Order: sequence, then C-alpha cells, then structure tokens
Amino acid sequence: MQTVEAPAKQDRLNRDDWIAAALTLLVESGIDAVQITVLARNLGVTRGSFYWHFDSRDALLNALIAHWKSLNTNVMVDTVAGAESLDDGILALFSVWLDHKRFDPRIDQAIRNWSRHDAGLREVVQEEDTARVRAISTFFARFGYDATEAFIRARVIYFTQMSYYALDIAHEETMEQRMSYLDAYFRCFTGLDLQPGTAERFRKMLLVGERMT
Repeated sequence: MQTVEAPAKQDRLNRDDWIAAALTLLVESGIDAVQITVLARNLGVTRGSFYWHFDSRDALLNALIAHWKSLNTNVMVDTVAGAESLDDGILALFSVWLDHKRFDPRIDQAIRNWSRHDAGLREVVQEEDTARVRAISTFFARFGYDATEAFIRARVIYFTQMSYYALDIAHEETMEQRMSYLDAYFRCFTGLDLQPGTAERFRKMLLVGERMT
C-alpha cells in the first residue's frame, strides 16, 4: 500500500474535482487520455494529490462509472417512478432528456465508446440499458398497458432517444423545431393524444427555460 502524505494546502482538491476533470478528458479525448499525470497537470497539482483521494487509476475509473450510473440512470428511474399520470411521466422524461444537467448525453456516449474496448464495462452498460428500459416499462404498465406492449413501448422511446444522441441530431434542430414535434412524438410513444393545454404548458416551460439559460 502506497504511503501518501497530505497534499499541500494549495493542492487540496476534493475527490469530485478529480472526477470532474477525468470526465472532461473522457468526453473530449476518450478513455486512453484519462491518465493521472495528465489530470495532475491539467489541475495544476502534483500526482501525490491524486493518491490522497484514489488508490489507483482503476479506482478513479470505477468512480467515473459510478458517477455515470448515479447521474444518468437514477434520474430516469426516479422520474418515471414518481409520475402520477401518463402525461406527467412522459413529459417529465422528455424534460430530463432535454436538461443536460440532469442527464448528460456526452458522458453517456463517452462511456459507450469506452465500453467498445472493455468487455466488463460493456456488460455494465447493457445492465444499465436494461434497468432504464425496465423502469419505463414498469411505468407504462402502471397506466394500463399490458406487459408486452409496455416493454416494447419502453424500448421504442428509450432507444429512439439514445439514437438521437448518438446521431447528434440536436445540433441540427432548434428547441422550437423539437417542440413542434411534441404531439406527434407523444402519440407515437403512447398511442394517445396529448391534451392541448398540457402540451402548450410544457412548450412554454421549456422555451422560456432555454431563453433564460
């Protein structure tokens, strides 16, 4: 076990600082770029500061995976679990996917790219996809869909959104364009019509929020 002295005062970054810096590298340059020396240089500290928080690079990589699961999977599961109506749940899910502070698609894609070269991580990604689909399927079932239809609708809505990120379609559409498709998407995903008043409130909420950011 390596003995690590407490870092100097100016070097006292917390664990989250290292995770955030590593996530930035992962998103921008891929997993091979996430190296202790590079991170220390980017943060302006010594390598010893890293070992104050992590035993090894593998420990940091495990922390990145845990952060991704906590951020991107948990928010989806919690959102649909707490929905009081079908409309509320679907629109809340849409809202999560549009808010990159709650669901970060860049991290999701970076983790998936990493998993193409790591069989163990690939299994973890598959487990997370399964958990997300299961949560949405359970949500549909709560509002009257039979098990098979709930599962298929969950897969359709989830994999459509993941493909949207993978193809980077967001850069080709304004928020106004995306909101113009709201009723059609809702009908496609649920087989039902969205109430006009509900749709209008949702559009206004997102468009006003976008202008304020």
